[in-house]
Amino acid sequence: MPNGAAWVVREPSPWPGTVVLSATGEFDLHTVGCLRQALAEARHDDDGHTVLDISQVCFGDSAFLHALVAARSADPGIVLAGPVPRQLRQLFALSGTRRLFTFAKDRAALGFG
Repeated sequence: MPNGAAWVVREPSPWPGTVVLSATGEFDLHTVGCLRQALAEARHDDDGHTVLDISQVCFGDSAFLHALVAARSADPGIVLAGPVPRQLRQLFALSGTRRLFTFAKDRAALGFG
């Protein structure tokens, strides 16, 4: 089971009312806390929506998925920006949760780089 480093950075948003977060690393039970915290802070700081760039996530397990599902419950408009790594595509497909989320092909599809 991976137990590496993971972090989430809040970035400037090109749109008022939108929080942009970038997640990087290996998210599991031991490292997912930073994602939960960043998503909770984004929701409390703003009444708009959240864009979460997951293109640099090299591993995510059920704890990662649970954090995303909880964030989606709080913010149904959350957008996951890709390109979505292969392992995460498999996680969403096997868990049947892909339909819960809105995905953007990449940041350019959202209007920023």
